[in-house]
Amino acid sequence: MYSGIIIHGIDHLPTGCKGLNVPLTLTNSLGVLLLANKYKTTEEMKVHKNNPSWMSGGMATVLLCMLLFSCNNEGFLESGNLEKACDNICFGISSDKNVQTRGYACSDDEGYTAGRFMLRSDNSADTLCVRTIVSEGINVSGFEGKQVLTRATLVGKDNFYNKFHVLAYWSKNGTPVNQFYMNTNASNSAASVGTGAIWSTEQTYYWPGADHSFQFYAWAPTDASGLATPSSPQEKSLAYIVPEAAADQKDIVVATTNEIPGDNKAAVPLAFKHICTAVRFAVGSQMQPGSIKSVALKGVKNAGTYDMAGGTWSLGGTTTNFSQTLNKATTGTEANGDAITSSEGTFMMMPQTLPAGATVEVVFTNASGVDRTLSASIAGSEWTMGTTVTYKLSVTPEYELEFVSQPKAQDAHYVIYPITIKCDNKLPAGGWTLTSNDKDNVTFVEKGKFVSNDIQTLVDAGYWLDGYNGTSTLTSTTKGDVQVYVFLKENATEADRNITLSLKPAAQGNYETKEFSFTQYCPAWNNGMGVERIQDGDHPWGFSWDPNMKITYNFGKGLRPVLVSLYIKIFVNHPYVTSNWGGVFTDFKVTIDFSKVGTLTTATDQNNGNKNTWELYSFNGLNDASAFMAQIESWGGVPDKTLPANPSEYAARACAMKNKYRVETKNNSEGTIYRPVLDQANMVWYLPAQNEAVNMNDNLSGDYWTSTAITNPGTTAYKYTVGGSTSPEERNKAIHVRAVRQKP
Repeated sequence: MYSGIIIHGIDHLPTGCKGLNVPLTLTNSLGVLLLANKYKTTEEMKVHKNNPSWMSGGMATVLLCMLLFSCNNEGFLESGNLEKACDNICFGISSDKNVQTRGYACSDDEGYTAGRFMLRSDNSADTLCVRTIVSEGINVSGFEGKQVLTRATLVGKDNFYNKFHVLAYWSKNGTPVNQFYMNTNASNSAASVGTGAIWSTEQTYYWPGADHSFQFYAWAPTDASGLATPSSPQEKSLAYIVPEAAADQKDIVVATTNEIPGDNKAAVPLAFKHICTAVRFAVGSQMQPGSIKSVALKGVKNAGTYDMAGGTWSLGGTTTNFSQTLNKATTGTEANGDAITSSEGTFMMMPQTLPAGATVEVVFTNASGVDRTLSASIAGSEWTMGTTVTYKLSVTPEYELEFVSQPKAQDAHYVIYPITIKCDNKLPAGGWTLTSNDKDNVTFVEKGKFVSNDIQTLVDAGYWLDGYNGTSTLTSTTKGDVQVYVFLKENATEADRNITLSLKPAAQGNYETKEFSFTQYCPAWNNGMGVERIQDGDHPWGFSWDPNMKITYNFGKGLRPVLVSLYIKIFVNHPYVTSNWGGVFTDFKVTIDFSKVGTLTTATDQNNGNKNTWELYSFNGLNDASAFMAQIESWGGVPDKTLPANPSEYAARACAMKNKYRVETKNNSEGTIYRPVLDQANMVWYLPAQNEAVNMNDNLSGDYWTSTAITNPGTTAYKYTVGGSTSPEERNKAIHVRAVRQKP
């Protein structure tokens, strides 16, 4: 945001007092009139004694200038009448309009959110949520659009500094002169700043003629602590060290011009701009009774050099801490955007990308008188020149409720996404509630809250169970580290799905909402076929197991074998699954011998991977054996060994598990038996066939299994090499697997 200042030139051979017309047009700018006389001192007159244009006027000119000086400058300043100005240097603020920034950082609509973060105490579970708002322009006055005339307020028509300093860099006939033509303050001597207010330089200056030229550099305030200004025409930089106390930190404004001829005799515009960043604190969406004892910015850069010609900062490497004691009482009824730091307490900081180690620190004293010191890193965020950064603080009640897990992108197929929530014992009565922005596609179940432990076991084994995938709103009173399963329906569209989970106390009240955002990818589509986006891992093709692929589970003595035997009888009645039970006084054992699964004679289609995958998944009930192993281990079966490889994790099954399952149940005196069932109609994600694999298009590399078997000799299947062709590969080799689906 800029404030415009106008410098007026007068003919160097004036004929008396001249009226000044002030054709100032302000659009968010500040207009100031500068009348330039020719020489400021006798010494400068000597510099130009050989100038023919000056000599031609002779003594008449000198006498005329003396008459000019006889115009009462003091009376002029007191009158504030710009129409009767003399040729001495004067400045006036245009009455066109008040200068404001283009936005205030006092509400969500008056800037953009640059970041959100959480301040945390090192020795407690207390938290303080922070939202960063950045708005254009410097506004450190009161909030909600109020302008207060203080040292740090935005520079405008009604509150411009009472003086600024002007340097005129001088060239004659194109050669720089090794001295300033003008090096002085312009001061305000009116009773108040505003319409008709007048500034005047300490000495007088004139336009020297066409063989001269100038560049004007100006800044305000003239008394800024820590500011070092140019001492020679070879310098065009301001060196600045930010004062420690906020009350001493000024809103520094700078104006520059291009080169202007010495016979300009017209208005010279100076556009002042703010070269610092205002940093302030305000109330966020939630505040608690107590007191904000202090705020601090720690580990930020405090020294640098501003190039007035280039309009850029160069910062040093040193950092320091800035703090202020506030003791600002809070009631909990404060409105969003209410000021925490006053205008005088606004930090005027060096623009910068905040270095490593930069932090915000807040000390909040709760209603019980206990200090909570909370801090968070702000490293890497930007303080841009000429903007206002507002840290909006939301002090939550003294409880901890947050997402512990870090967001992670999810794939396009049916997904079970476990996340962890942390909740402490100070949470208000009623527990907490978890929702999402997509109730049609996102549901939740808390771990341990499924209808049966057996369902829990199946979910942990990777089965997406339709009808057991929870609800779109989850309310719980569980404390501690709570694991929640997020069930995502497939995303078979052409656009990624942006999901945001929202967590807050279930009780009524103005509580801070915690958010957890992630993306569920859409498939990478090509020729009507989409491929999943995340590489899960490598798998063998399977169906070539040696005699070592046999495992026995011992259940010991008791009644548990009754349930296991029923499961085998109903669901896993296959020759490779055997059991022995001689009664409650003998050990009950179950053996699964994968080498007896049988010889595969199907899954040979070169074009239909869905068909191949179904044949592989359902071959001799092998899918049932996979679920059965998960169940019997959860029932207490102790394996006799660890298999060299998990035969249930073969390539086709890994793809089949990307689909949704229904649950089949059987009841007996021992309880309910749950069996996951994949209906063929629901198997939309599958392992591509030999000729389909070439359509996988997602920056893949390496080798990928197809679903096409080679039945002779029955130990190999086709793999696809990206960028190449398909070729046989040993079935026991673990290589990449990607599931695909046809476009709906």
